[in-house]
Amino acid sequence: MFGREIGETSSGVGEAYGAAGAAPECRRAYYRVEALLAVRVRPLSPESVDSEIFDLSLPDPLLQPVDEAEADSPLVARLRRIEEKLDLLLGHSQIDIPQPLAGRDRQSVVFSGAGLCLDVDNRFEKGDAFAVEILLPPPHLRTVRAVGVAVSDAHSASGAGPKYSLALSLDHMEDEERDALVAYSYDLQRFELRTRGGEVPR
Repeated sequence: MFGREIGETSSGVGEAYGAAGAAPECRRAYYRVEALLAVRVRPLSPESVDSEIFDLSLPDPLLQPVDEAEADSPLVARLRRIEEKLDLLLGHSQIDIPQPLAGRDRQSVVFSGAGLCLDVDNRFEKGDAFAVEILLPPPHLRTVRAVGVAVSDAHSASGAGPKYSLALSLDHMEDEERDALVAYSYDLQRFELRTRGGEVPR
């Protein structure tokens, strides 16, 4: 569905690439895995797609790590106090502020470095664009962002409730963030191989 499966064995586990140290020519050889991840997809209007793609290249100032040498500086301490005050003010306001991804957003996702599939509440059509955010757990601990396109029309998902299975091709994504997603899928594959007693890719 997304990416290409390679080196598949009888156990259904394929050879994986994308971890640190993998050869550059191997980093785009994707493999699909399933995981419980904090993920958010947001439908995009046709006129907002270009600006959303442009924003992917911009760093998110709220997600930038603080340098260890700067962590205890007076400026950082002052910024933290300002942030605490803003949190208090926003808590009493009616402003709709997007919440960071957290445990409440976790759901089962099938993904690779090239796409993902998950259940959503609303119908959609093939070619519809979506903004995607995925929170990777430690040790990666980062939010990867992408713009994806639905590869098929909506069809009912299995299970209870009026859910639809949304398969997205992650057409627009920064290389660094795609590599992080591939590296995480590699970690999941290694864990699965260990639990099955299979050979772990090096």
